[in-house]
Amino acid sequence: MRGAGSEALAWMVYGLFRGIGAVAQALPPRIAYALAARLADLGYPLLPSATGLRDNLAHVLGTSPEDPAAHQAARKAFRLLWQNYVDLFQAPRRPPSRWFPSIQIEGWKHLEEVWRIGRGVIAVSAHYGPLEWGLQFLGASGLPTLVVAEAVRPPAMFHYLCRLRGAHGLRLIPADGALREIFRTLQQGGIVALALDRDTTGSGRVYSFLGEAAWLPDGYAELAVRRGIPVLPAFARREGKGVRLRIWPPLWPAGTSREDLVARVLEIFAGVLREAPDQWVLTTPIWRIPSRRSR
Repeated sequence: MRGAGSEALAWMVYGLFRGIGAVAQALPPRIAYALAARLADLGYPLLPSATGLRDNLAHVLGTSPEDPAAHQAARKAFRLLWQNYVDLFQAPRRPPSRWFPSIQIEGWKHLEEVWRIGRGVIAVSAHYGPLEWGLQFLGASGLPTLVVAEAVRPPAMFHYLCRLRGAHGLRLIPADGALREIFRTLQQGGIVALALDRDTTGSGRVYSFLGEAAWLPDGYAELAVRRGIPVLPAFARREGKGVRLRIWPPLWPAGTSREDLVARVLEIFAGVLREAPDQWVLTTPIWRIPSRRSR
C-alpha cells in the first residue's frame, strides 16, 4: 500500500508540474520570473525544501540556520530556484539567438582544448546559479554532451524533463541507468556532465567540505582517475540582468587519487560559494549525515 501511495503521489506531482509548466511557457519571461519569485516567498516558510536549503547556506556562512543572515541568503536562493524552473519550462520556446546573447563566457577555451584531444571530458557543476543557462548553452554549442540526471518518478516525469532540457541538443540519462552510455560517450571523445554537490544514487562518501564532514558524490573523480581524463569545473552565476558562465582549467588526474581529485574540485566550489552563497540552490542538506552513511 505504501508503494501504491508513493506512486500515486508521484503522479500527482507530475500533473502539477505539467500544469505549472504550461502556465510558465505561456507567460513572457519577465512576468514569469516575477511570479516565480512571489511564489517562492510564499512557499519559503512552509516547504521542507527551504529548510534544507537554509541548512546548507548556514554552513557556508558559518552561522546557525536560524540566524537572520541564513534566512536572508536562503530566501534569495529560493527565489532563484523557482526562477530556474521558469528557464527549464521555457527552454523549448527560447531559441539560442534570443537566449544566449546575454551570457558572458569565461574559459570556453579550456573546454574546446580538452575536447580537441579526443579522450573525453567530465564536466562538473553544482546546483548553483541559473544552471539551466549553462546546460542549454552547452547543448546549443554543438559539442556532444551527455548529462547524467536524477532518475525521478514517475518515468513520465523524467521523460518530460529530458524533453525540456534536451531542447537545444543535450542528451540525458538517469543516474541509475546503464554506465555503458557514459563510457561510449567518453570513448567517442564527448562530454559527460555530472553534479558534484548532490548524491542521487546513494554511492557517495563523506568528505571534508568547508571544514566539516559532508555527504557528497565522487563518481566523477573515480571515473576520471580510472580513464585518465580531465575534470572540468564550470559554474553559472546570475549577475544583474545577465549570466556569467565561468569554466576553470582542466584538472588532470595523473598521479592523484580519487580523494585528492574531489578535494581539488571542492576547493574550487568553496571559492565560488564564498563569492555568492545566495546562488546555491541545493535543497538536500549535505551536512546532515545519517548514521548509515558514516562509513
